[in-house]
Order: sequence, then structure tokens, then C-alpha cells
Amino acid sequence: MHSKTFCFPLFLWCCLTLPAAAQTSSVPELIWLTEHAPNQALQVLDINESTFRLLEQQLPGLTISRQQATTAQAAKLLQRRPNVCVGNKLPLPERRSWGVISHQPQVIFPGLRLYVLQASGLNSWLVEQSSGKPLSLQRVLSAHQRFKLGFNSDRSYGDKLDPLLQQAANQRNLFSRSGPDNAGGLLQMFSIGRIDLLIEYPNVVEHYLAQLPKPPAVQSFALQESPALLPGHIICSDTPQGRLLLTSLDQAISSVSQQRAYLDAHLQWFAPALHAELTALYNQTYGTNF
Repeated sequence: MHSKTFCFPLFLWCCLTLPAAAQTSSVPELIWLTEHAPNQALQVLDINESTFRLLEQQLPGLTISRQQATTAQAAKLLQRRPNVCVGNKLPLPERRSWGVISHQPQVIFPGLRLYVLQASGLNSWLVEQSSGKPLSLQRVLSAHQRFKLGFNSDRSYGDKLDPLLQQAANQRNLFSRSGPDNAGGLLQMFSIGRIDLLIEYPNVVEHYLAQLPKPPAVQSFALQESPALLPGHIICSDTPQGRLLLTSLDQAISSVSQQRAYLDAHLQWFAPALHAELTALYNQTYGTNF
């Protein structure tokens, strides 16, 4: 069933581009954007690339090229070029001005958490604030307590956390960083105490800390402002070419997500202790029963 429906967008593409193809003998091209620059100090956690490799196997009629771009650069490229797509983006309303968003997520993550070093004096204060329940970041940011919370200014943390970080009354308690490999850079700063607190996914923290010579012990807290599941969608240029590309990618996700290999492309980036939680979220999202 998938193979029959999957050919339709490529057929439409051929109809739209036939005159140009006759002149240039070119094939449809997809420019896939990735945030990761080459030769980074730490091995990146690239669940985006792992899942896209499986999706691109379903797109034999396309020429696919990759280009490095930050989130801010991706937003501009999507509006300037007709055949650009970027993956692993939260489907926020304002991002519809960039382009068209996939119906299904390309990747899924468990909720974001607030991290602190176990040796930090802030640890006991945060334990007291949480009382065994998810922390309110709004309450943490409004407290009369000195700390440095690090975050990536090129990235969205969701529709509830983003406003808190942008509008915090005491901006001196915040440290923002932009550019490629922000997760690895912030984790390195966090590990040596240059920043006190960090908002991140559990698998990202485990991935980068494991690469350090002496990874510190950390404590994490669930956040009230972060849902249990955060989906990373694909966004493509809002053009005839971009919409056809997105249709093909959505159909590829529908097909490949039913295969164990797509779940494994997620699980390889998570510690075994998180596999049961992630598998449950995966089944809930894609209607599977792994």
C-alpha cells in the first residue's frame, strides 16, 4: 500500500518539472540542512541524521545534498530557496512562517529536564523547591537565588519554556550561547562549573558527559513547563517543490516508522534505562506495538 501511494508525489513532481528537466536533464534535488559542523571536538548526538538515513532510502528519485546551518540560518534558507528541508524541529506556530511542517514527527524525545551538579550547593535548594514533584522553572527564575543557567539561543525549548528564558526578570542569571554544537559546548561548561544549571534532554546529557575524561555526577529534575513528549518535525520550503518534498517525506515516515529499525535509530542514542520509556512514547506516536 505504501509503495503505490508513495509514487504519486514523485509523479506530480515530474509533471511540474518536466519542461525544466527536458532542458537541463536534471533530477529533483532536496537540500537537507544539518546543524552539525564537521570536525567538532565531541562526537555529536545525531538522531536527526540516523533517522534521515532510513527515510532517504525511500526517496530513490531524488538527489539529496546536505548543508550545515544553525536554526536561524535554516529559517532564512527555507524562505530563500525552493527545495530546502530541515529536520528535528518543534512544530511551533511561528515556524509556519519558515515553511510547511510535516504531519508526523521525524523524531521524538522525552521531556526536557533541569540539570545541576550533585556537588553544587544549588542541589539541595532545588530538591527543596521540587518536593519530589516537577519543578517550576518560572519559580526557579523568580527566586532570590544566584546562579547561571545556560541555554542555546538558536534553539527552541517549547512554547512554555521559551518565553520564560526570553522574559526572565533577572537576566544576569542566564547565559546564552549560539552556533553549531551548542549542546556539547554547554555540557563542557556545565561539567566544570562555568554554568550552574542546564536545560536538556536526558540522552543528550548522558551522551556528552560520557565523552569527558572525568564526567561529574549530576542531578536532574522534571520541569512543569516541559511536556512528557517533544516531537521533532521536518520543515520544508513553502513552494510547490517544497510541498511535494514534504509529502514524500511524510509518506516515508509513515512507512519506515512501522519498522523496528526506525525505533532502533532512536534507541541507539539513549541509555538502556530510558529504552522502556522511549519505546512507550514511540508506540503512542506512531501507532506501533514494539
